[in-house]
Amino acid sequence: MKHALAAVLALIALPAAAQAPGPIQKPLAVLETTVSGQPLTGVAGPIKVSVTETTVPVGGAVAAHKHMHPRVVGVLAGRLKVTNLDTGAVTEAKAGDWMVDPIDQWHEAQVVGDEPARLLVIDEAPPGATLMMPRPPR
Repeated sequence: MKHALAAVLALIALPAAAQAPGPIQKPLAVLETTVSGQPLTGVAGPIKVSVTETTVPVGGAVAAHKHMHPRVVGVLAGRLKVTNLDTGAVTEAKAGDWMVDPIDQWHEAQVVGDEPARLLVIDEAPPGATLMMPRPPR
């Protein structure tokens, strides 16, 4: 017991410089609108946050789809061209970019270049909600 007390007292007496440093925060993005300029609003009631890593191969694409709730996308590697099929706007995102997909607007994406696009996708939606709705065939 005497040795344990001495060990605790020794830890308490450590100088501040010897204590573990605090966390270092590096903001990656502050997003207030979707890529089509829609303001972001909160979901009323309970939510479920889903985090997914998606890789789209070279020459690959994400077929036309839409989301009914905010979807944050971080490009970890590669480049992606996103085309909003409702507005005609085209956005290109590269490694390090963050964006919020359009809400309730049809859009598609294609890999640009010779590197797969690796994405970190964060969805915030009510539990049980469909996160990605494919566009029906025309």
